[in-house]
Amino acid sequence: MDEGLFSQIVLNSERRKAEARVFTAKRYLYSKIKAVPKGYFAGMRGLRGIGKTVMLLQLANELPGSLYIPADSSLIKGTGLYEAMHFAISRGYSSLFVDEIHCKKDWQQDLKTIYDEEGNTRVFFSGSAALEIGQGADLSRRALLFDLLPLSFREFLAIKKKVAVPPAVSAKDLFDEDRRRQLITATAQHAVHLRDYFRQGGLLYASEDTEYFHKALENTVEKIIHSDLECLRAIDANAEETIYKLLEWIAFSQPGEVNYSTLASKTSASKPTVIRMIDDLTKTGLLKKILPCGKAVVRKEPKIYLAFPFREYFNAVFARTPDTGALREEFFVNHAQKLCYLKTLRGQRTPDFIYENKTVEVGGGGKNFGQNPDYLIKDAVTLEPKTIPLYLTGYLY
Repeated sequence: MDEGLFSQIVLNSERRKAEARVFTAKRYLYSKIKAVPKGYFAGMRGLRGIGKTVMLLQLANELPGSLYIPADSSLIKGTGLYEAMHFAISRGYSSLFVDEIHCKKDWQQDLKTIYDEEGNTRVFFSGSAALEIGQGADLSRRALLFDLLPLSFREFLAIKKKVAVPPAVSAKDLFDEDRRRQLITATAQHAVHLRDYFRQGGLLYASEDTEYFHKALENTVEKIIHSDLECLRAIDANAEETIYKLLEWIAFSQPGEVNYSTLASKTSASKPTVIRMIDDLTKTGLLKKILPCGKAVVRKEPKIYLAFPFREYFNAVFARTPDTGALREEFFVNHAQKLCYLKTLRGQRTPDFIYENKTVEVGGGGKNFGQNPDYLIKDAVTLEPKTIPLYLTGYLY
C-alpha cells in the first residue's frame, strides 16, 4: 500500500470519527464490546441499519491509536485486508476498527495472521448478520463474536424520542406482579409511542420524513440481497424476484398462515428453494423464525416474522394496512429470546408461545384467558393480574 492511499484512509477515518461524535447514545451491547479483554479481537454482526458502524466509531473515539477501515470502501478495493491492517500497524496504529469485514475475501485468515503477528494490536470488526467464524482459520479461539439485535422499543424511546427510560428488565420482572406494577406505574406514558415503533422502530435511520425513511429501507433490502446474501450463495435475477415475493407475502399474511408450502405456491418456487431462501434471510437478520415447542413434533415448520419496521414498510409500498395481530406478535417475538410456539391441536385452543417456561397469549385489549395461558400479553396499559402490557416487553433489552 502506498503512502498516498493510506493518507486517504486516515483522512476518511478522522472525518467519520468526528461525524460520530454527535451520536452520544449507546446501544445496549456497547459496554460488553468495550469490555472485551485485550487478548481477544471483538466482532459484532447484525441486520443492516441498526448501528454497527456508529458503535465502531464510538469505540474508536475512546481508544488511542485508532483507525477506522471500511472494508467495503473503494479506498481499499484493490488492497487485501491483511495488507491494509499490517500497513496501519507499521505506522503506529494500535486499535483497528474494520467495518463490513465480510466484504473482504479471506478475512478470517487475515485476522488470524494479524493476531499471531501483532499480539498488542486490538481489532474490532463488524459484518452482516450472516457473518460466521468458521473453524478453518482457527479464529474462534482468538475472536469473540456478538449478535447485535435491532433497536428495541426501550432504545427507540431513548434514542429517537429522547425519553428517559429505565434499565432493561428481565422476564422475571415481567412475571412478578409487584415488580410489574412498579414498571407500569413508571412507564405507562410510553405506551403511546408503540404505533410509532411499529412504523419506524428497529433501525436507526432518521424517520421524521416518511419518504426518506422508506427510501432508506428500500436501499437496505437491496443491499441485503445484493451484498449479504451474495456472501452465502449466488443471487441471479430470478432468485431476487423470488426473494421479494417471499418478503411481500410474509408481510401481507398473519404468521400462522405462512408456511413453506404456501410460500412455494405463491412464489412459484420449489419448497426446497423456499426453505433455503428463508434460512438465508434469517441469517441476515431480516427474518426471525420461531420453532414449535416439543422434541416430538414431526413437522418442524417455523412461524416466520419480519424485523421491524419491514412489515409496515412492505404494506405501505402496496398501499395496504398491515395486520394488527401480526404486528403485536412480531413485537413480542422480536424482543423476547428463547421462545417456541404451541401448535394448535384439532378441536382445542392453545396459547401462542412458551416463554421462560410460561405459556403466554398475545392479543388486543379485549383478549381474555379463554385459551388458558399462564399470562396474557395485551396491547393495553393494565394492572390486571397475570397480564403483561405488550409495550413493556419492549424493555427486555
